[in-house]
Amino acid sequence: MAHVPIVRRAAALLVLSTLPFSLARAQDEAAAAPVAEGEEATGTPILDALSSVSADVRVYNDHLTTLASPFMEGRVPGSRGMEIAKEYMEHYFVQHGLSAPFADGTSYRQPFPLAGTAKLESQALSFEGIDLNVSAEEDYTAMSVGGGASVSGPAVFVGYSIKKGEDDYTNYPEGMDLTGKVAVMFRFEPMDAEGKSLWASRGWSNRASFNSKIRAVRDAGAIGAVIVNTPGADDPRVDNLIGFNSGGRKVLDGPVFMLTTEAGTRLLEAADPEGRSVDELRGIADEEGGAFDLNVRVNLSAEIDDQELTAENVGGLIEGKGELKDELVVIGAHLDHLGMGYFGSRSGAGELHPGADDNASGSAALIMLADKLQDDYAALPEDADARSILILAFSAEESGLNGSFYYAANPIRPIEDHALMINFDMIGRILNDRLSVSGGVTGEGMSEWLAPYFEESPLSIVEPEGVSGASDHTAFMRKDVPILFAIIADFHGDYHTPGDTSDKINRVGAVHTVHLFQKIAFGAATRAERFAYKEPPRRNRRAVAAAATPELKVRVGLLPSFGEGQGLGVRVGTVTPETAAAEAGIEPGDMIVRWDGVKVEDLESWSAMLAEHEPGDEVKVGIKRDGEELTLDVKLRAR
Repeated sequence: MAHVPIVRRAAALLVLSTLPFSLARAQDEAAAAPVAEGEEATGTPILDALSSVSADVRVYNDHLTTLASPFMEGRVPGSRGMEIAKEYMEHYFVQHGLSAPFADGTSYRQPFPLAGTAKLESQALSFEGIDLNVSAEEDYTAMSVGGGASVSGPAVFVGYSIKKGEDDYTNYPEGMDLTGKVAVMFRFEPMDAEGKSLWASRGWSNRASFNSKIRAVRDAGAIGAVIVNTPGADDPRVDNLIGFNSGGRKVLDGPVFMLTTEAGTRLLEAADPEGRSVDELRGIADEEGGAFDLNVRVNLSAEIDDQELTAENVGGLIEGKGELKDELVVIGAHLDHLGMGYFGSRSGAGELHPGADDNASGSAALIMLADKLQDDYAALPEDADARSILILAFSAEESGLNGSFYYAANPIRPIEDHALMINFDMIGRILNDRLSVSGGVTGEGMSEWLAPYFEESPLSIVEPEGVSGASDHTAFMRKDVPILFAIIADFHGDYHTPGDTSDKINRVGAVHTVHLFQKIAFGAATRAERFAYKEPPRRNRRAVAAAATPELKVRVGLLPSFGEGQGLGVRVGTVTPETAAAEAGIEPGDMIVRWDGVKVEDLESWSAMLAEHEPGDEVKVGIKRDGEELTLDVKLRAR
């Protein structure tokens, strides 16, 4: 079935605004190039580039840039952008002729309950003991990191509300008790005279996050908190109040409010027992840490409606034929992402996380496979035997594989009739043609069967010994369904940050992946015998579970290189500057082989080890570098 684009002026503008980086660079270079006297500028490098690639690459570009556009609001469940993204997927499933798989064949959506969203109904902030009138939305706003309640208590200034910083910096000396009190703090972290962080060479460290600050407040027993936009901070966000839901998920049961710089200045200067200026107070917080009582009592009230959120998987069914039609091959990818970094962000909340690689890249592949495989099935003889194929875009993967686990518990056909699950998660940033495909070992004879497909592909396929990653295939492995998991072999530092944008996607490599799995899926669906499930080597169900829904309290500051080191350790892909890993001397290419003397077999086992640590723990890490094993001391930091 031919691809028919949705023709909308807004959509066209979005696509044009998010063209591949190489094309945008070509345009910039052409625009900057001098035009010789008497010559006329053509200005068509993007047109030329698009004309030079295949129609499939152009189709993939359309889907990818649309799904990763800022208009989709980071595709977080519950957002208008996610609703539009689901509509977009459904539109193409219908257009390509797929049947509705849910609700007895009447719907392309599979709804399931998800943790609720919070809506601010009312808010009030007032002060006793000082003359200070403030207005909601103009001077202050409640934040989603706090709960709905009415509290009143004496105020305590806690600097930047940092429990443990560089060089023994702390705003919470040993034994500090804030029970029944309201904590008042500055936003961000200690900074220099120019308002830049003292602890990060660019931006802010993870100690500046709202979650980190409010966790410290909660642990000290405070009943509420007030965050002051820090005067003089070199950050444009300091001039604005954030939206209610932009600060992250609830950490403290009591209310948390943000004050503008102007209102916060008036509060601190009126309530300081020694009459110091706000600049003097910031100087103390920058240099000394510590905490002290303020001469004010704070009344905070927030009415928050915790609404149950319903998420939806979106799917389309290619009907099978003959004796195999009741069996299923599932091809899946998660559609959702992090929105404004509400959770799971590596850089903090408050900025759009487009999720181009993670996982608009995989979702775009689903649309193309729906089209191509439907055409393949239409060409089959009437007496052919072929399994049905379910193309399934999962929701709420980022918050704990919710959509895939719900489907696995509520499949459209008995789970025993699921012959294979193929999962795409981050196939858009392929480097040096390297794609990791794991899971061949989960089916008897599947690895050998896959070999000709891999050899024929222009991609260089990396085959881990075990199963890489914790993504939506995990739910199917738990049900003993053979799986194949495709992901980039070399991770990048833009993972779970605002930097995961569509201009960085390797469209050609992603389309090679689509072509490869079109053949694999069709071959698996028409193969007379299904692959019997086989437990992968060294698979530990507890470790897989821990990796799937991690409750890690610490951050090392590195990303692994997927597809390498399975059973031998964890290969380091990238190291984030100004993190525990960087300070310890860990480098890209190192292999982590021991953790406090215990052998590190793979990513899953290492994740289980990390889950046992607290911020501040010091670990002896054994690495192999250029054939030599070194031991480095790593001091773990909070996430």
